[in-house]
Amino acid sequence: MRKLLLLLAFAPFATLSAQSKRAIKHNQPLSASYLAIKDALVANDSIATKKAAITMTEALQKFRPAGMPADSQKVFNETKARLLADATSMAGTQNVNKQRKYFSTFSQRFWQLTGIIPMSNATLYYQQCPMTGVTWVSDQEEIKNPYYPKNMLTCGKVIAAHPAAL
Repeated sequence: MRKLLLLLAFAPFATLSAQSKRAIKHNQPLSASYLAIKDALVANDSIATKKAAITMTEALQKFRPAGMPADSQKVFNETKARLLADATSMAGTQNVNKQRKYFSTFSQRFWQLTGIIPMSNATLYYQQCPMTGVTWVSDQEEIKNPYYPKNMLTCGKVIAAHPAAL
């Protein structure tokens, strides 16, 4: 009887973990698309940035969140619309400086989204260039500045983090 009670006491945690795993698997294409854009900007590759932004635009258009609290739905809808506008703008140009301009607001909004839905099995780091204040999200604690990869690749600092969801 005691074993059964212990098993029942821990059952909600096992279910929550399984739900969290499913939510991350469902939501992970967004974080993967975001990181592809960031990595293309670090590589100073406007064509790869454009392709990654197109992929993100398509992912956002189809995206229905999993694992999001009901009270966050309004914030999600507003954030999704703004992310879609920024991703579309990045996809609409091959000028890397314009892409970086859109990426700046895109990153702020993406970070907001990572706070309301589980996105990754990895810790996500919110990083900032202290000279300009621009921010980005990374799955690595190591700084690789997507705004100034030629002159200041390692310039930046971690200002927040969302621990790995599992």
